[in-house]
Amino acid sequence: MFLALKEMKKDKGRFLLIISIVVLISYLVFFLTGLAYGLAKDNTSAVEKWGADKVVLKSGTNANILSSMMDMDSVDDFNNEDISPINIGRSVAYLNGDETDKSTIDLVLIGLKQGSTAYPEVIEGDLPKTQDEVLASITLRDEDNVQIGDTLVLSMNDRKFKVTGFTQEAKFNVSPVIFTDLEMASASMMVFIPEQEGQVDDKPDPSTQPIDSVSSPTPGVPERISGILVHGENSVVSNDNYDVLSIDDFIQNLPGYLAQVLTFGWMIGFLILISTIVLGVFMYIITMQKKQTFGIMKVQGISNSYIAKSVIIQTFLVSLFGVLIGLALTYISEYFLPYTVPFKSNIAFYGIIGGLILLISLVGAIFSVKGVSKVDPLEVLD
Repeated sequence: MFLALKEMKKDKGRFLLIISIVVLISYLVFFLTGLAYGLAKDNTSAVEKWGADKVVLKSGTNANILSSMMDMDSVDDFNNEDISPINIGRSVAYLNGDETDKSTIDLVLIGLKQGSTAYPEVIEGDLPKTQDEVLASITLRDEDNVQIGDTLVLSMNDRKFKVTGFTQEAKFNVSPVIFTDLEMASASMMVFIPEQEGQVDDKPDPSTQPIDSVSSPTPGVPERISGILVHGENSVVSNDNYDVLSIDDFIQNLPGYLAQVLTFGWMIGFLILISTIVLGVFMYIITMQKKQTFGIMKVQGISNSYIAKSVIIQTFLVSLFGVLIGLALTYISEYFLPYTVPFKSNIAFYGIIGGLILLISLVGAIFSVKGVSKVDPLEVLD
């Protein structure tokens, strides 16, 4: 340890250069990991907050809840379980009716019954009291400047929702979520047509009449839901009528999610591999440049094991300092990034990556030690 630290103090320039390389490599890998993790969470944060163990969908929907539609009567088949019927719909909304690009928001509407296990907690404001009031993800406030009391007007049908409160961050397929009453996110609500001026005769034009946003447009057709969330231990299994997915399988089947995760995962994996190999080779070359010094040390009676420990300790310290500085830069960068950038830190991922960088750097040092042990003091003196 003494020899390693003394040499690092004496040759500061060289070791600062090595540390800077480790810093840049680790910072790049950590930053990309944060982006990949943040983007993945933007796909799934709403799903994770459901607290569900399984999701029941209509059979034949390719595990896609946006394509699923089942009768509300289907709930009766699961009366013995802790369940939450759910509706999910997509729409573009105008903040307070402003149709400019700045106030246009892509939304996912999640309909749940208040009091159900999956219904989110309020962290600011109040629970909705009517069907025209909603609970919004806090990301709408942070990213789109939506405030309590604002109105969101759906572009597809002019349905208006008033924001009464905020819940924790919730996104589904990268879009922020508003939580409505169960019926307000149903397929029939999505085809709601606002009342327009019709004909003035006794028989108004049917094409201009409003469609009830809660009941089905066609009288007698049962109310529909997108799926059913099942909580806790249960015995629910797939059959001819339903596809039952574990929550992990449901997430894996979200459109585009798996391809995105695999792309970033392989990219980061190869980046770690290539970067650490370059770092290991660099450490090997730096060490082998000191063969003459090591030869003189052997002449003075210093053992191979002592020299080997010095090389390994130097490599460990250089890599450790570089990784820690790179990690610090990552957290500093996260602080200054705008909310719209999907970046989230995960200390477990950072720990694994930092450990890999340290490990492969030490492997390079071990190869260096093998070369040092073969140095002939007589050849060096010659």
